Amino acid sequence: MTTIICSTLFLGVTQAKLYLESIRIKEKAFLELKNFTNEWKSMVAAGVSNFPSDANSGKSVPLQVDKNGNTTLEGNLYKKITKAANSGQYSVYYNIQTYITWDKKNLFFNKEKALLDTLSFNTYQIQFNIQ
Repeated sequence: MTTIICSTLFLGVTQAKLYLESIRIKEKAFLELKNFTNEWKSMVAAGVSNFPSDANSGKSVPLQVDKNGNTTLEGNLYKKITKAANSGQYSVYYNIQTYITWDKKNLFFNKEKALLDTLSFNTYQIQFNIQ
């Protein structure tokens, strides 16, 4: 009976630890996505109008590192920037869609290969006329 109680207790502690780790990873992913989105919003506001496509590879960012500084979990940032349909001659603005994906197969004893988690932003930015 003691063995069953102890194993249940250890399983609960392990699940709680994995859950807290997943929250830390999601928080780090949110911060990386926020910085990435603000970077592209700044470029649009400054007048950049040529946006390279990153549909296949994205920009890699570390979401989790071990004690030695080695990356153990990596996320990929993607963007899609298009001129808004209602954008006019005097008010040019763009739709900026950004998202980050990362593999969450290591959490909660998941064995599926293609298990991705995603956070996304969808925003608009006006292009300022700086002369």
